[in-house]
Amino acid sequence: MSTLSLLFEANSVAVVGASDNPHKIGGRPIAYMKRLNYQGQLIPINPKADVIQGLTAKRSLLELDMPVDLAVLAVPDTLVKSVIKEGLSVGIKNFVIFASGYAEINQQGLEKQHQLQALFDGTEARMLGPNCLGFINTGTQLVASFTTAMEQHPLKIGGLSFAGHSGALGAYWLDKTIHADIGVSKWISSGNEANVPLDEIVEYLATDPQTTIITLYIEEIRHPDKFESALLLAKNNNKPVIALKGGKTAVGARATAAHTASNPHKGVDYEGIFKRAGVIEVQSLTDMINCSQFYTQGLRLLGNKIGIISISGGAGVLLSDQLEANGLSVTGFSDQLCSEMDPLLPSFTTVQNPVDLTAALVARPQMLLETSQQLVNSAEFDAVVIFMGLMDSVAQQLTDALLQLKSKPTCPVLLIWMGGNKTLIAQIAQHGILVFEEIPDLVTLLSNVKT
Repeated sequence: MSTLSLLFEANSVAVVGASDNPHKIGGRPIAYMKRLNYQGQLIPINPKADVIQGLTAKRSLLELDMPVDLAVLAVPDTLVKSVIKEGLSVGIKNFVIFASGYAEINQQGLEKQHQLQALFDGTEARMLGPNCLGFINTGTQLVASFTTAMEQHPLKIGGLSFAGHSGALGAYWLDKTIHADIGVSKWISSGNEANVPLDEIVEYLATDPQTTIITLYIEEIRHPDKFESALLLAKNNNKPVIALKGGKTAVGARATAAHTASNPHKGVDYEGIFKRAGVIEVQSLTDMINCSQFYTQGLRLLGNKIGIISISGGAGVLLSDQLEANGLSVTGFSDQLCSEMDPLLPSFTTVQNPVDLTAALVARPQMLLETSQQLVNSAEFDAVVIFMGLMDSVAQQLTDALLQLKSKPTCPVLLIWMGGNKTLIAQIAQHGILVFEEIPDLVTLLSNVKT
């Protein structure tokens, strides 16, 4: 078993610097785990309190009367070293360090970080951080983090995991998964990686039974060979990896140095690594979440042939242009498909790809289901894209039609509905059809997931 399993799946947690105030850094992990019914033992540590948030507290780690798997340090950097020493002396094998002020600030900070690293030399103990936001394991509701992303909402349990160098970007990712109703497995902020590097985290996620999709925010690839091996392990285990890479320019690289002491420009060919390991590189968190939704629904794009149904001739033109410009193909219909589609369409409509249903759809809402199903069943396309706008007077009928549509995992159906009713769009999304407001977002998704 990976030593990181003992860290990320800890059955007992001591929070050092624990606070009775649930809004303080030392109070948030306790408040979250209490609210979510963390399945393990939770012990607050504070030299000035006997009870914290209703739990019996200890004055220091040295007072523990039971083995503890994990110590979460919500203390200033000036106390971190001494607390780690105490923890190691009582047999604690895993630590999470929130404090900053290490290699990311200056040479003196780097020396302080080296001193922390030296404490773990010759031991099996592990340290996440410093300068990190910790981690979350939804399987046991272990929240070793002070992120504000979970203040109002718990996380839906699922198979999507995140690991990365930025806790704040990770928090925005959490917020997006909550709004997109995507289930989360693990969420890990690696910080300065003084002891636990991102390549080991990816290796852990690649074998984690709960994780089915891995998303990453990467600044520096510190161990290229190990990182590539971990990505290939994920690929071999059929776990898509979606990555957002930071520090690709000189200015961006300078910013990463002050962020997590990263040096992205060390000559590592990250593009080559991504290509060999089949990593999907995206340019935004929105793209990352869109790709994640695609895969969480079990969808796959096995080719580049796209069928289009639209109620706007202009939208069909724009879709065709943008899809073709991004390596996808808007292929024509076979003779057989033309003959099958012809009786379904208005007499004044040309039978071609893209199909323009025109305003006749208002009078015949069922035409949407009939034509869409025909394209899905034809086996001539790898995905079917539907474009609609407004249509309030028949919005419910169009929604009902889409809810009857039987798509296939190998022929996803994607919808752009500009100005659509949000309640109806939510129903369609629950049916397994990805819904977008703008053409470029959909095109980007298909470009990212095409094989």
